[in-house]
Amino acid sequence: MSDSELICVRCNRPVRRNRDLFHDVFERMHWLCFHLEFEHEGDPDEPCDDQSCHEWQLEVFRAKLTQLGHDPDKVIADAVQAKWPSS
Repeated sequence: MSDSELICVRCNRPVRRNRDLFHDVFERMHWLCFHLEFEHEGDPDEPCDDQSCHEWQLEVFRAKLTQLGHDPDKVIADAVQAKWPSS
């Protein structure tokens, strides 16, 4: 199948990752679209209890960075500066 044939039914964007799970597991959606549509309870910008939830993982990473003495916002700012030096 070409990318144009694998269009997410939730967001209408091409699916590139998890193509092998596209039809059978994720009901023709990106994993994240499927998660938000069927599994994620509450505000999509808040973490849920699913350990594979991106918002949950971000909270874990933020907490660990803070525990290690790093400011998560500075880590992000440094990464942005490294990727786009003129920003």
